[in-house]
Amino acid sequence: MANLKVFISSTCYDLHSIRGQLRNIMMDFGHEPIMSDQAEVIFDPQIHTHTSCLREVGNCDVVVLVIGSRFGGTIIPKALELIDMGRVIDMSRSDRFGENGAKISITQAEILQAIQHGIPVFAFVDSGVMRDHLTYEKNKNKPIINQIEFSSIEKTETAAYIFEFINYLRMRNENNSIFEFSRFEDIEIQLKKQWSGLFQRLLSEQRSKAYEGRHIEQLSSQIADLKAAVLGSISSVELKETAKGAIRFRMLIDFTHSLINEANSLEVNSLLRSNISWKELFTTLGIIEVRQASYSNRFNPYHSILLKDDGTYFRSRIPTMRISRLQAEWDDFKGLGSDAKDAIINAILDSRNGRTPSIVRHFNEPYIEDDASTLVTDDEDLGTDAPKPANDRVLLTKEKYIEESLKNFLSIDPSFTNMNFLIDVNSDSVKVAKLNLKGDRKVENFTFSYNAAEDSLTAPIEKLKEEIKNTITTTETDDN
Repeated sequence: MANLKVFISSTCYDLHSIRGQLRNIMMDFGHEPIMSDQAEVIFDPQIHTHTSCLREVGNCDVVVLVIGSRFGGTIIPKALELIDMGRVIDMSRSDRFGENGAKISITQAEILQAIQHGIPVFAFVDSGVMRDHLTYEKNKNKPIINQIEFSSIEKTETAAYIFEFINYLRMRNENNSIFEFSRFEDIEIQLKKQWSGLFQRLLSEQRSKAYEGRHIEQLSSQIADLKAAVLGSISSVELKETAKGAIRFRMLIDFTHSLINEANSLEVNSLLRSNISWKELFTTLGIIEVRQASYSNRFNPYHSILLKDDGTYFRSRIPTMRISRLQAEWDDFKGLGSDAKDAIINAILDSRNGRTPSIVRHFNEPYIEDDASTLVTDDEDLGTDAPKPANDRVLLTKEKYIEESLKNFLSIDPSFTNMNFLIDVNSDSVKVAKLNLKGDRKVENFTFSYNAAEDSLTAPIEKLKEEIKNTITTTETDDN
């Protein structure tokens, strides 16, 4: 039986006693504590110990963080390369942590690594440090802040690094709870409560999932019975085939009709009844990419975005996986005779009673990428007088659009699945950095130019893709 692996992250010297007690509690729980000072981290002799610790974090299930009076040792830059700093910093509304090359400790880096891997973090902060943190928050914008000595912090020069890390944790978009403690029993009680509650929720969700599964199965059976009864009541073979087609192709017709109508209502009838391929249909409508919405609302978390070559976009209520399956249905539908297609289309459209389903909507503006990180839900985090964001969306510029398109291309092309890339887009060029993982971790840079003045980005993006593929594939072959 696999045990829960719990990584204990903290400075060692000042929290030695608490670390020992945590270890005992984890073992009493039947869990496996992972602690660097107990030789439970595999220290690869070919790399630095900091790198070994960060790698071990990714193998754990839970991280328990304890913050006390010390900052600890500063992480070496080589180990920090394992963390996408831009990405993890964007997961919090804190605006000062890590700015201007601020120091990051080994303990802090371990937590950033856990966040990067989506590992739950249970953070505990000494009550004295939390009291001084409140004092810091009220004075951090004053010139005297660097002269204040905080009684709970061992070294004055590290106070800001510790307090801003606390801000980073409590302003995260998720998993932002922080528990104060003044004695070890406070940590023990909270862990028991939290983990017991999570275990209870897991059991409850499993019961609910099993019930919902049975309910869906019953509904599916009832729907199948109704379909059989309706089809059985139709005596005409022609009408029966039309009814079957209406059932089978309803989603396809609803989606394509709404899509074409939003793009060009004059071509709805001709395109629906045409024999063009799915790819040709999308090309005719100017669609160059289909992607999952980056952050959707809780009522429908599966929106799709269909980007157009003119910079505008469609938003669809149908998930991307379902849209990809519609391609096979389109191939089957266009293989039907014209009379059968007309009958099926008319039957589906007539059943709407004049109402057009809002499956697809066109937005005549540059693509807007939803961004959960700008949402503010807790006034206390920023202060009641703090300005609120004007909206919760970020404009996708041409440069960002090119960057996202190239990242998507590199992530799905089989030629590049084992490579790691960094992409930097400027107003007239793209720099692609390829990380060589075979030996010396050498970074190779390639620069490609494009014309930023073009109205349509389709041609530049396709050209960039081809140049990148030719250049990097050739280089990879030479390396071999």
